[in-house]
Amino acid sequence: MSSIKRNLVYNFILSGSQLLVPLISIPYISRVLMPDGIGRVSFIDSFTFYFISIAEFGIMVYGMREVARARNNQEDLGKLVSELMALHMITSLLSLLLYGIAVYFVWDKIHDPRLLLFSVSFLLVGFFSCEWYFFGMEEFRYITFRSIATRIAGLISIFVLLKSPSDYYVYYAIIVTTAIANSIWNNVLLFRRIKISFAGIHWKRHLSFMWVIFLMDIFYSIPLMLDNVFLRFVSTETAVGLYAFTMKMAKVSSVLITDTLIVFFPRIISLIKNGNEGGLRATVLQNIQLIIFFSVPVSAGMFLLSGQIISVFLGKNFLSATGDLRILSIYPFLKAYSLFLSKQILISHNREKLFLKSTIISAAVFIVLTLVLSFLFADKGACSAIIITEMNGLLINYFYAKKTNMRLKIFDWKCFFQSICGALIFVPVIYAIKRMDMAEEFSLMLSVLVCFMLYVIFQVFIMRNEFVLQLKTSVQFFFRNKKLN
Repeated sequence: MSSIKRNLVYNFILSGSQLLVPLISIPYISRVLMPDGIGRVSFIDSFTFYFISIAEFGIMVYGMREVARARNNQEDLGKLVSELMALHMITSLLSLLLYGIAVYFVWDKIHDPRLLLFSVSFLLVGFFSCEWYFFGMEEFRYITFRSIATRIAGLISIFVLLKSPSDYYVYYAIIVTTAIANSIWNNVLLFRRIKISFAGIHWKRHLSFMWVIFLMDIFYSIPLMLDNVFLRFVSTETAVGLYAFTMKMAKVSSVLITDTLIVFFPRIISLIKNGNEGGLRATVLQNIQLIIFFSVPVSAGMFLLSGQIISVFLGKNFLSATGDLRILSIYPFLKAYSLFLSKQILISHNREKLFLKSTIISAAVFIVLTLVLSFLFADKGACSAIIITEMNGLLINYFYAKKTNMRLKIFDWKCFFQSICGALIFVPVIYAIKRMDMAEEFSLMLSVLVCFMLYVIFQVFIMRNEFVLQLKTSVQFFFRNKKLN
């Protein structure tokens, strides 16, 4: 079994846990903390994450790419890791200073020292972030089992420690503690493998290559991380709570798709470096097919089942967010495909400046739309701003990707048509199940299971979808080898 297929299986397991944990925790959290408490945590979490992105200085993408290139030379790899670790400590210190200034101006939106304490802790542990090393080395087995272990611990903590709306700060403490556990685990393993030495290193040599990636990350992070912040500036904590958890559900539903980009990225870099045009075309096409195959039915299901999803997972206090989820239902497809165009095509071909232009335009569109639409329509305005921003970014990235490599096939219309046809089956199925006299929870569960099974059967036996047939073979081979070992 090829390493990329094995990594895909591990990635599906990881993404599955990232999907399953929120599905278990969100119904409990939303009913205990209520929209106001969730709004408070979402604001400080988004605010903190943006400064973590500033501290990252583009090292995640750059480091992953450079580790993938240097992985077979232990001496060069050790030097690279030491230099990037030193650089990250410096940028983290500068980010912490900027964070302190920003807190002074937005304190009235935080107004809780406990939230600030955990926020600062989050920033401090980020000084030693090295996740890029493990992705560059394609160690998806380790990443999968480490993440699952910390997520389970966090999930148990949520049910044990959250008891009332006043426990919102405990919820944020659990989020931060989980991240800290991941970081410590990474560092322990990294320092066992790599001899980190800051003597005689030349971290400045990376700056000329990283400025574009840094600016790209900063502008890219604006719609990704500051949505809750901008919404809170012009609206209420309740609106942030309604939007934040609805948006979280949209992001969670797309995580299985977007996370696969990380699996393909190091391999695409390697194929480009070695001039393997045939392998590059095959890998890129496989990545496109995966995105389409999963994102189309997910988006269709979210739209058709939005009312039931909100009712079951968030509760009656969030029913007004049903319209939000309908607006966001196309998000999984837009986000996954736009990320594919930017990372797998533009960044892998060293066309970061083109992606930077795209992110600057998208960030400007997002800021204007979010402030205006959120002021007028609160959480629904924020949802509309996100979707318009994603559409804008996708179109620009598509144009740049076509210019970057004319020989690459960057969309599979046949797979898209097959997926659309399969998703159309959902309409009569969901309508029929809704007419049955059963509890809403069972109705939603039955709808998802039946639609999923019919979709896969339709793709395998009617459409003979090339991607799903290959995936089926890979999964069978993976588990057969596990049994033999």
